Amino acid sequence: MQSNFLDPRRCADFLPQFYPSANGKEAPSADGADQNDRIVLEFLAAYYRLNREYSRLLEVRKLPASAQRNEAERQCLQDVEQVVIVRDGLEDRYASFGVIAEPIVRGGFTINVKISFGNKDAAGRRRSDLYTLTAVVPVPLAKGTKLQDLPLKIEGPGFDSEY
Repeated sequence: MQSNFLDPRRCADFLPQFYPSANGKEAPSADGADQNDRIVLEFLAAYYRLNREYSRLLEVRKLPASAQRNEAERQCLQDVEQVVIVRDGLEDRYASFGVIAEPIVRGGFTINVKISFGNKDAAGRRRSDLYTLTAVVPVPLAKGTKLQDLPLKIEGPGFDSEY
């Protein structure tokens, strides 16, 4: 994860109207240690910056047409592009974790980011970090052999027993 992440809510110039919600709810605490919460915060910060830059672009476009306005608009578009590059980098970085971030946009502003994780099931429960592999191996037994006469050992969480 990004080690130099700065939550914009901690900045003096924070404008809450540009900070989107996460999955329709308030953002997680910046002090949270959960990896998924940290990823959510990184995406929200990127969309917050995108909203701020888009707001600046709209303000510049309200100015009367002039060479200065054209230059300011070009700069704003470059600033928007830089944030889009950061956002795309987050998507690339977390794609291997199964993270999908879908912005909900109204009037050009991201108001909510729907974020899903590959390490959670549809109900939001964390999936196990372990993989379960199952194999069926037919073992022919000699005539008259009983299963209870065979030495069997079952290993795994909660088992570790011999039968």
